[in-house]
Amino acid sequence: MPRPANLCQRARPFRPVVRPAGLRFPAIRRVSVVIAALTVRTTPAAAHEGWGIVVDAHRRVYVADIPANTVWRISPDGRVEPVVRDVHSHALVLGSDGAVYGTHVHLTRPIRSVWRLDMSGRLSDVLPPTSGFPLDLQPFLLGADGTLYSGSVYQAAPPAGGRELYVLRRSPRGVVDTVAGGRVGHADGAGPRARFESLDGMAWLPDGAIVIADGPRLRRVTLDGHVATITGPLTTRRWDQDLMGVSVGPHGDVYAADFAGRAVLHVVGTRADTALVSGRFWSPTGVTATAGGLYVLEHPRAPLGILGDLGVGPYLRVRRLGPDGRVETLARVWGRHSGPAAGAAALLLLALTGAWARRRMQRRE
Repeated sequence: MPRPANLCQRARPFRPVVRPAGLRFPAIRRVSVVIAALTVRTTPAAAHEGWGIVVDAHRRVYVADIPANTVWRISPDGRVEPVVRDVHSHALVLGSDGAVYGTHVHLTRPIRSVWRLDMSGRLSDVLPPTSGFPLDLQPFLLGADGTLYSGSVYQAAPPAGGRELYVLRRSPRGVVDTVAGGRVGHADGAGPRARFESLDGMAWLPDGAIVIADGPRLRRVTLDGHVATITGPLTTRRWDQDLMGVSVGPHGDVYAADFAGRAVLHVVGTRADTALVSGRFWSPTGVTATAGGLYVLEHPRAPLGILGDLGVGPYLRVRRLGPDGRVETLARVWGRHSGPAAGAAALLLLALTGAWARRRMQRRE
């Protein structure tokens, strides 16, 4: 059977097309080549952004940055620093021990791992790099006993074709079994009668069940395999994205990052209201609800999401909605090519201005 597709496999590298013949002035041609060289990134473009955001006991915020394959930590004083590098982790989980847990999904080989960053900043493996690991580990959750929950890698469904998608778990002793799922679709029910469309954010509900962002809906999955739709559809898919990160607040209400709708949704029972709007440029991917406020991870929505992959401009923002309703921006992350690209753009503007001035003088003559 062919190997299942890796959902984290990145697309071909984005290469700006430069057509010097279409430019009438040599100076413009030279500057355009410089811009192309500065903005081409050696790593391919990400399929989509991460939704991992957690807050530890010291009010330090950790966020997953997929374009840079980095986990950033934002201190209460506003200092932003990388604490884990070279990890492709869409989600982050704050453990009962206060440590931050994340994953790494290899981009070209079916190798997956789980890591742990303790309160002192020490990094260690929970699950060492494992080939052919059945859990997808883009969305994931940890039980108090160390049981690992995640979706499956998309699989072919022989003999009729199509795809299958499951919620799986791995015990601390390494035993993997299926909680629920089957052929891709939407259906409530127990075990194999349940259907999932696409699994993103996961969080614990107060009763010990799991809430999952499944496409445009929120689903409730009990540990014995009963699946029910909490509410939805809550949004309309745009740019192949819908609901992403989810979080459960101190009082049991659910928050969902509606990437397509550019808003964080507050869900109580089956009713959903808007808790925070991101605006025209940004859109939420991750959210975590604490007693001290609602923390939101935002990225530019496609097609502007390419800025992060090009390393140009601001491509990640973290905001906090306080209990008093005040919204503050905690941090922005800019691409590493932002400075050179700005310089190249300034040169291009000067070249255009000079070319226009010369042309105007020639017309006067």
